[in-house]
Amino acid sequence: MKFKLRYADQIVGAFTILAFVALIAVIFLLGSKQRWFSRDYRFTALFDTATGLGNGMPLQYKGFTIGKIKTVALTDDDKVNIEFVIFDTYYSRAKEGSLVELIVNPIGLGNQFLFHPGNGTALIAEGSRIPRADTPEGKDMIAQGLVSVPKRDDTITNLIAQINPLLTNINDTLSQVSGAFSGSGKGPLADTMRGVGKTLTEVSGALDGTGSGPLARTLGDVSSITGQVDTSLAVILGGVEEITATVNQITSNLEQLSSKLTDPANLVPTLIDADGTLFASIEASFNSVQGTLANVESSSLILKSQVPQIARLIEDLRLALVKGQDVLEALKNNPILKNGVPERIKTDSSGTNSRNIEF
Repeated sequence: MKFKLRYADQIVGAFTILAFVALIAVIFLLGSKQRWFSRDYRFTALFDTATGLGNGMPLQYKGFTIGKIKTVALTDDDKVNIEFVIFDTYYSRAKEGSLVELIVNPIGLGNQFLFHPGNGTALIAEGSRIPRADTPEGKDMIAQGLVSVPKRDDTITNLIAQINPLLTNINDTLSQVSGAFSGSGKGPLADTMRGVGKTLTEVSGALDGTGSGPLARTLGDVSSITGQVDTSLAVILGGVEEITATVNQITSNLEQLSSKLTDPANLVPTLIDADGTLFASIEASFNSVQGTLANVESSSLILKSQVPQIARLIEDLRLALVKGQDVLEALKNNPILKNGVPERIKTDSSGTNSRNIEF
């Protein structure tokens, strides 16, 4: 027990030191990941617009992040000045002739800020301005071979590169079509258009009678055929007029017949009853039925007047039946009548009498 008390402070101190060492190790690990203890080399570049740029945007080289943008600011002459850094592990690639380039994705899938190392031997001094690849200075450096810009092998760029030849072909085609229509072009289309123009000229001469080619002769033959057709049509039209007159006469007769059918006092009675006996018999039958209905109506009126008396008589009969039922019930309950009403004798179906009654 004395041993534990004697070395307790030393043990606590040792654990405290270990905790501080572990904390310092964690700080160094985090710092190495976040580049707290690394040196960054700062450079600048000028852009016309800040579109696609932003603080913290990575600087890439062949897919690796070798730096990032620190600040984006607008200068007094309306230029955009960006300040970016290159990590110390990649500073050896910042040689003379280096360029930067901003790749803007045409469909908005993300922009890229690229670094193209120069072919020189000396390193660029920290704080220097690095030209852009799309400026006249950058294009001149590429033409002189001071920097090698790799070919971008992405699908969007290939599509854009293929669009330019397609547009060129379309422009050539439109030029050929325009020359063919104006008569100054060359090629199959122009020859075809000249042939169409010649044909139209022959057609126009044939139509106005000034032509002398095959088409004009064909149109003359058509004209003679048209004259023959006109003669035949005149004969046919004469026959049609006669048929039309006959049809008009038939229509007139049908109109007269229709007017007679629509008169109920003229044609219909004559067709149904020519001698007039049928309508007289029907009228006598209707008169007889009317008299019968009058008798029935008078009888119903008499019956209607006697209904109260008949109802009173029925009510008296009902009261008499009730009283008779009460009398029969009293006789049945009378003790003087010992035997009561004798039972009825059932008759055999084979007997001669319909029923046998004992008195």
